[in-house]
Amino acid sequence: MNKAVSDKKVVKSLIDICISEGLREVVISPGSRNAPLTLTFTAHDEFECFSIVDERSAGFFALGLAQQTGRPVALVCTSGSALLNYAPAISEAYYQNIPLVVISADRPMEWIDQADGQTIRQVGSLDNIVKYSCQLPTSKNASSWHVNRVVSEAFYHCQYKQAGPVHINVPLAEPLYGKTVHPEEKQRQIKQVTSCSSISSEAINTLSEEWNNNDKILIVAGMQQPNPHLQEVLRQLSDMEQVVVLTETTSNVKGEQIISGIDKVVSTITEEEVHFFKPLLLITLDGPVVSKMVKTFLRNYQAKSHWHISSVNHHLDTYQQLTTSIEAEPVEFFKQLMPNITSVKSRYKTTWLNRAERSEKHHNEYLDKNGWNDLKAFSHIATQLPQNWQVQWGNSSAIRYAQLFHEFYNQNAYCNRGTSGIDGSVSTAAGASYINNQPTLLVVGDLSFIYDSNGLWNNYLKPNLRIIVINNGGGGIFRFIPGPSDSEELENYFEASHQLNLQPLAEMYGLRYLVASDEATMNESLSQLFAHSERPIILEVKTPAKENAGVLKSYFKRLKEEL
Repeated sequence: MNKAVSDKKVVKSLIDICISEGLREVVISPGSRNAPLTLTFTAHDEFECFSIVDERSAGFFALGLAQQTGRPVALVCTSGSALLNYAPAISEAYYQNIPLVVISADRPMEWIDQADGQTIRQVGSLDNIVKYSCQLPTSKNASSWHVNRVVSEAFYHCQYKQAGPVHINVPLAEPLYGKTVHPEEKQRQIKQVTSCSSISSEAINTLSEEWNNNDKILIVAGMQQPNPHLQEVLRQLSDMEQVVVLTETTSNVKGEQIISGIDKVVSTITEEEVHFFKPLLLITLDGPVVSKMVKTFLRNYQAKSHWHISSVNHHLDTYQQLTTSIEAEPVEFFKQLMPNITSVKSRYKTTWLNRAERSEKHHNEYLDKNGWNDLKAFSHIATQLPQNWQVQWGNSSAIRYAQLFHEFYNQNAYCNRGTSGIDGSVSTAAGASYINNQPTLLVVGDLSFIYDSNGLWNNYLKPNLRIIVINNGGGGIFRFIPGPSDSEELENYFEASHQLNLQPLAEMYGLRYLVASDEATMNESLSQLFAHSERPIILEVKTPAKENAGVLKSYFKRLKEEL
């Protein structure tokens, strides 16, 4: 390349390695100390560069890009607190195993703690939430070998075993805006050959024997990226009489004999019925579960054995009963296991399926008789959502309501459940919709939407993005969960009650605005929302704050009733 780029040799070497490693998307937050990085990244046609001012929003936008592509995305910022603003998105990427490469400009090391501007202790500041961190050398004569080695290692940790974020800190001295044409220097690429280890025959025989001796096997699939191979293997296992597979929307697994909507079933199990529903063998995979009800059920009524399957041998003991940790990719493990296991006579699956059918009947009857509230609003979204859309879910109430409607299980679903914070949902959806041509719907609560409204402050919103904001005047979940709902501080300090109108915000960012406040306007608005549009659309759905919790409690009470 003969185009002028930053005259900092270390920056030229870093970015050449990024090219050789296949990096293609770079999200840059404007600043001065990172000018050498910006000048060089933007000079290369190999990169698509995005400029997003708010670092917290930029981090989640990059998360959405990497979530959809599965390949590393770079985040580039200036020195000081800018780096710390990436932390929420980086922690989410860490717990979701999403590959991000954080490249932070820094002041020269001699100026740290010397009262110089925009200077903090950046080295190691993200160590608790990244898989690897390094600092590039500051000398003008820095060894290309050194830069090559540490950056190559960063890309290895970002992509292999389990993906995740890494941090490369780059101290840069002034002047910052100098350019030059560097002599061509071919960067060494360190190729990575990975092994596909399999479980030993002896271990498979032992595990198969344990499987075949149990007539109540429960597989709980938490949050997973859409994976047709996992879907197929779990579908085959669900055909066995003794096997029950529980999934959530974010599991991205569905099947005729797979139980979706965990809470609709588990909430109905009485003390006298526990024996029929609790497993003898529990099997879990990496990926968090939304349902607090199933966590409580499995912790209180423990299985005889619990296998957890993880490619990195996590001793993940969510249900406090782990007996066997299996280091393997779940699909490969089940493929090894299946020739050695058989279906045994059992009523276990039938028991769960019958209860799921009863709950679905009560669910439909309750909705038919119910008035306007959050639950009713979600039912309209579920029945009118077109096929082949992907859904990005906000946290708190939104993702929990999503579990109650089987229609949502037909779409690819995503949610920031790595850390389960309310921040970043808008920015993540914006990034996901940009890189994926598929129509994208974000369903989010009012507080989460307002908190991340800077996610609309960029030039990359595509017409395929639709946003539904359930505005019940605050954090509605606090009216449902025990504790806050009985507190006199509820409205101010938990629910954060407000009277904000979202129309001016939508207009400020150039989005089309729709509003619904009853069933008639909801139906009319949804038909417009899902129609073709030349720009993104926000639908604000106004529901009664104080009635929603009572409706939901009444709903779960109805599910428990006999037919």
